[in-house]
Parts: sequence; C-alpha cells; structure tokens
Amino acid sequence: MLGFGLDTGVLAARRQDRVASGAIVLDFTTGVLPSVVTLTRASAATVVNATGQQVSVAADVPRFDHDRQTGAPLGLLVETGVSNFVIHADLRTHPHGNNTNIQAMPAVTGPDGKTGSVYRLTQGAQSSTFLKLGQFSGSDAKVISLWVKAMGADTDFQFYADGSAGISPVKTATGDWVRAFHSAARSGQWGLNNGSDTYGSDILIALPQIEFGLTPSSYIPTSGNGVDRAPDLVRVDGINGMFDVTLRYGSGVEEIRTAQNISDGWWPSLSAPHLARIVLRPSA
Repeated sequence: MLGFGLDTGVLAARRQDRVASGAIVLDFTTGVLPSVVTLTRASAATVVNATGQQVSVAADVPRFDHDRQTGAPLGLLVETGVSNFVIHADLRTHPHGNNTNIQAMPAVTGPDGKTGSVYRLTQGAQSSTFLKLGQFSGSDAKVISLWVKAMGADTDFQFYADGSAGISPVKTATGDWVRAFHSAARSGQWGLNNGSDTYGSDILIALPQIEFGLTPSSYIPTSGNGVDRAPDLVRVDGINGMFDVTLRYGSGVEEIRTAQNISDGWWPSLSAPHLARIVLRPSA
C-alpha cells in the first residue's frame, strides 16, 4: 500500500484525478465514477441520458444526469429515498374516483423522450376540471409534481391539496414541456384543476408524482402501487487527511468548506442533488 493507502494500480489511476497544484479532483461529468468513489442503491431509479431520454437503471448503478434540452452533463445524481404515492401509471384510474376527463395520448412523445406516458386533460368551466392524484390522512409536508404542456394557447391551471385550503398559485402551461410542482403540509385529496381559465386549451400531462418533502426528485414509475426509490449511498475511500473542499454542483454553483477531516467512508453533505466535481486541496 502506498500514498493514501491505495495499492499501486489504484494509485496510478488516482494520479489522473490530480492537478498541478497538488489538489485532488473528483470529476463526476465523465459518466464513470472516480476510482476512489463507490455508490450503492438498493433499488432501480431513473435518470436523463445524453439524448434527453429518461431511462431506468438497475440497483447500484450510478446515475449521471443530463439537461433534458441540451444534453449537457449535470454530474452525479445523489438523492434520498422517497416514494411516489401516485399509484397508477394510467391516470384514468384512481382509487378515490376515476378521472373521466382524461384521455390517453399514446402517439405523443412525452418529456421522457418516449411515447405512452402522456395524457390529455380536457378543460371545462372555471374550477370544474379536476384530476385526482392522491388521498392522504396525514399533514406532513408533501410535494406534487407533473409535466405539463398546452395543446393550444397558453392556459392556466392550479394544484390543490386538501381542496381549496392548500391550492397553489395559478400556473401556466405553454407550448413546451415544463415540470410544475407545489408543496403543502395538507391531508385530503391532492390533484390539479384548471385554475382561473373559464375555457382554456386542453393540457397534456405526464409523469405525475407526490412524495414527502418540499421539492420534487427524479421520477419514480408506478403501476398500481406506491413505489419506493432507495437512497443513493456514496463514499470515498483511500484519501485521508485534512483538506479544503470545493463542491461544484451541476448548476455551476460552488461551495467551499475549509479544514475537512477526510478518512475512509467520507462523503460530503450536499446542498443540491447534482454533483459535478469535488476538489480536495491539502489544508495549510
């Protein structure tokens, strides 16, 4: 064992992660984990590939996410474990009353780059068009999200949670797929209505999700039951000592944390789910 406790083969690979300043750079935008990083996850999960398609990867496979529009790499996707409580992939079916104003659109390409996931919500009179997505008894904070696209002119819609008590601000569906969301600490029925428009354009919707938390995570496919996504568990081994750490997220934002004591099993707490790079500089 040499250096940071790496054998000679790993040490040679490790040199590729060094820069002239003596820093160690762990790059997560190449599609391959750095040699000292391992990831485990006890379930399958979804990620966006370089062509903008949403794909499912098996348990323990790292997810290198991409911008849906440009294909630019966002880095390693690291998320906590959550469940999608929208249990039916077919939005026409709901355990608390079927959605009769929903029509499947099997030939339309969805935001996942595939056909078969898109539905049409037919608009009616103001606040009369409802899409039921979930029913809850607890008042823990939850977030509802789905992808929306107007079929014609831009049109308004709103999320609701516990009826009008947890209704969202008016949102607008345009001619492009956009993931809209709303969070609330409410029980009761959760879903979507047509907001302030008396008669707006019909709306295309896809990939709905309700999960605990305040912001939506990557989509979790369901088909009749709530589905859990296990957490991504990541660790760094073979690097030991005191380092100043720079975290660069997929958004380009950087965080600097000084004098971090690093040993086997270390992984930083993250402020965002996409991690593009870690730079480790020996502390002075």
